[in-house]
Amino acid sequence: MLEKNSLLYWYPKIKDLHIPQPETSIFEIPAEVLRNIRQDELSDKFIADLAKSNPFGYPVFLRTDQASNKHFWDIASFVSSKETLKRSVFEVISHNLMADIMGLPFIAMVFREYIPMASKYKAFHGMPVSPERRYFVRDGQVVCHHPYWVEEAIRSYGTDKLPSNWRELSAQMNNETLDEINLLTTYSLQVAKLFKGYWSVDFCKAADGRWILIDMAEGIKSWHPTNCPKYVQPKPEDLV
Repeated sequence: MLEKNSLLYWYPKIKDLHIPQPETSIFEIPAEVLRNIRQDELSDKFIADLAKSNPFGYPVFLRTDQASNKHFWDIASFVSSKETLKRSVFEVISHNLMADIMGLPFIAMVFREYIPMASKYKAFHGMPVSPERRYFVRDGQVVCHHPYWVEEAIRSYGTDKLPSNWRELSAQMNNETLDEINLLTTYSLQVAKLFKGYWSVDFCKAADGRWILIDMAEGIKSWHPTNCPKYVQPKPEDLV
């Protein structure tokens, strides 16, 4: 049974909606590689087979079915060329193995079409910080919505390499207009009708002005501002 946070679970349900999304190619990791992934040195055959499943060329966005490693953008999720693919695979898999206590239960590598976003500056390891929103839905309804890259999320990784006006730029990107809210609420309601229970739905604004649906996860396992009136404190059993 697929774990619900897996892209293999939620993406097939939403891919045909009339909502802009990155084109996506899924490469299920061979069982023998998956069994030994902690010790595997990422054989050239595995990398070559994986590369063949990329129909988008380069640059391309790389993740597993569970998570990317966008905070290490330049050496992980953003694959600039075929020559850098192996390093990116290593960094993305390493992040998945170290996440949480036991690592994430990933079973696939995923290439996603690289879409330039409406970023105003870069943070962390070259990651373009862009207007990004998280909408929470429950049982067919929108519960609440929030800018994703809040100031604290940026500041916690250090500010020494950020532009001097990064706070002002962030405030501009985090301004939720009425037109935007109406559009993303419409999109989120389309998604909500397809899922039971509590989910987060993430959107990012592209350089061409479109809002792109980029990710989903179970709501109780998703970052949620604790000062939101709709915030629900997860119980330990919710995070398993």
